[in-house]
Amino acid sequence: MTATDANDTNAKALQRDLASLGLLAYVEDLDNNGFTVIPPSIANPDGLADRMLSICLDIAEARMGSRPDLARGETGRDSPVGDTLKALLLEDPVFEEALMNPALLAVSTHLCGYDVVLSSLTAFLKGASDVPFSLHTDTRLPSPLPDPPLLCKCIYALTDFNRENGSTAFVPGSHKWTRNPEPHERRVEGNPDAIAVDAPAGSLIIFQGNTWHGAYNRQVAGIRASVHLLMVRSLLRVTEDFMNRIPQEALTRNSARFAILTQQGVVPGYVDKQDEIQKVMRAMSYVDAFEDESGISLPVKR
Repeated sequence: MTATDANDTNAKALQRDLASLGLLAYVEDLDNNGFTVIPPSIANPDGLADRMLSICLDIAEARMGSRPDLARGETGRDSPVGDTLKALLLEDPVFEEALMNPALLAVSTHLCGYDVVLSSLTAFLKGASDVPFSLHTDTRLPSPLPDPPLLCKCIYALTDFNRENGSTAFVPGSHKWTRNPEPHERRVEGNPDAIAVDAPAGSLIIFQGNTWHGAYNRQVAGIRASVHLLMVRSLLRVTEDFMNRIPQEALTRNSARFAILTQQGVVPGYVDKQDEIQKVMRAMSYVDAFEDESGISLPVKR
């Protein structure tokens, strides 16, 4: 199969997935505005958000010594994002389910290709704060920014997102400018170009790396909860290292794509020729398994 044939096959498979999942309108919205909100009816199979929320509260209690009070609680007021729970993927199988959610995979593949990998999986518990969270991009490169995007962020709203609750702020269409905001453009509050995203609990908010975003301050008591998956093209350096760290039982209970998503198909740095051969062979075993199972050809085998 030629590279052109493989690209055509992959594109048709992705289009079928997007159509069958009812995502075509949301992808169009994403391409036009730089972000989209996929509703719970599509993004929240089997009460996924509620199950993640329960597990996140358990983990927060174990790590921080007390269980967060979503209705009346507070988080650190010196941070615009509140408290964070990092490195969650291996804490509970529910986070594997969040990663393997068909809606999340289809849209992140649309943005970053079939070799997209998980860079980090983090929960945010956000209370009231007066510290501003200015507009920025997640690409974190000097302007001009690359197009197509190198990464995307997928946010599960575990509680309602709205302006009063401290919602994410977006500047619609800003991804098309392929640049970072200048200092005078970074303000969120009072910015006529910025909008608060409204998303009921169970929604999945997805935006691409070049989209200008920040957040409004929470104005009411209580805590907004969310789980964020940073998805990146496999050529990028990742935040969390999953190489050789995924338990075999997790690999076994998921499809072959789970191994690709958790970086097992990426060849890490090597120290000599023999080390290179071993690492390439290991990575290719996961790539081959995915290609055999899915009929998809990864664009680059690295």
